[in-house]
Amino acid sequence: MASLAGQHIEEMADIRLTRKRKIVSICSLASCVLFLYHTIEQALAAHLSIALLNGAFALLSLAVFAYLQRSSKGLNADLFLSAILLLGVIPMVFHATPSPERLLWLFPILSTVILINRFRIGLLLNSLFCLTICLTLLVSHPAQGYPIQSAYSLVVALVFTSLICHTFAFYHYRLINYVHSLYLEGIEDLAYTDKLTGLANRWSFESWAQEKLKDINTKPTTCITALIFIDIDNFKTINDNYGHDVGDKVLQHFARRLKNNIRNKDRRTDKHDYSIARFAGDEFVLMLYDVKSRQDLDNILKRIITLYHSDYQANERIHGLTLSLGAAIYGQDAVELSELTRCADKAMYKAKHAGKNRFAYYNEDEKTHFSKSQYVPKTHSMTNVSQLIPHQRPSKY
Repeated sequence: MASLAGQHIEEMADIRLTRKRKIVSICSLASCVLFLYHTIEQALAAHLSIALLNGAFALLSLAVFAYLQRSSKGLNADLFLSAILLLGVIPMVFHATPSPERLLWLFPILSTVILINRFRIGLLLNSLFCLTICLTLLVSHPAQGYPIQSAYSLVVALVFTSLICHTFAFYHYRLINYVHSLYLEGIEDLAYTDKLTGLANRWSFESWAQEKLKDINTKPTTCITALIFIDIDNFKTINDNYGHDVGDKVLQHFARRLKNNIRNKDRRTDKHDYSIARFAGDEFVLMLYDVKSRQDLDNILKRIITLYHSDYQANERIHGLTLSLGAAIYGQDAVELSELTRCADKAMYKAKHAGKNRFAYYNEDEKTHFSKSQYVPKTHSMTNVSQLIPHQRPSKY
């Protein structure tokens, strides 16, 4: 079953973009209403040219809103809206009948430009905006009918408002980036790995395996690719007799041994892949690729089978754990991942029915037998389960 986080990983990765898109949408709609209000106001005052200009800005704001509703990303919508606001405020404030009350609209416009843009872009645009407004007020205040003292007070108010808004924007920007960096660091654990064992989960394994098989198809090779199903023999008995805590310890340390003994890095990129996964319960799956020969594949399977034959003992009551493996070869048994998985699963049950503690291939009758040691329960009290540790690390294939 696909991981919930995995299903929505793309949406989670775009959380900043989604949030910004919503903010710009709200601001563009509010700007449209603002310009429409001033269009009506100027039309009633018989300032038709200013009314038409405000009407044009209202339509442009509405166009930005419509664009954001149709586009999933809304690239550069914040810059378009900023330009509309900065250009629209000039006729609104300075090219109509002088009205000091109208200057109050500078403050929400200033805050909006800071809010909808990235910190550095908002700082640049707002600095230019404030500089233009301040110079206009100080140079042309007599012609506009604004008292000099009021002009100075407005300039000081704009500067302090800008400082407050930019301080908030700066720390908010840092917080968003920090949360996003934590998300990027932790999303792999949340979406791609099994919480108990630290191995890949089923969703991430299947996603990776599908791409790997496509890559193998495009680059034919003589190397063997095989899907291996692994099941811990008698695991249900361990859970029933000793509890799920002990069972979880067994799974964790088996996963650790498997990861320590089987290559899980791509030789070409030297990057970790998702080739080893916990499939469900006590079932594990791995995809072996770039295996040079059938003999090498046999040796790898033998190595997995013998992981617990010598030095493993969970505690005084659990020892001699054994494994059953099923192998399906890509191209020979199946070419689709789902069918390959089914074949490996059937081969694993073939090994179990043949006596466990062995591996089997899907299209072969013979099984390779190993030590007859099986899980044997004792009646002594359980001792330190934390001694489940890997000791030897044979060379990886």
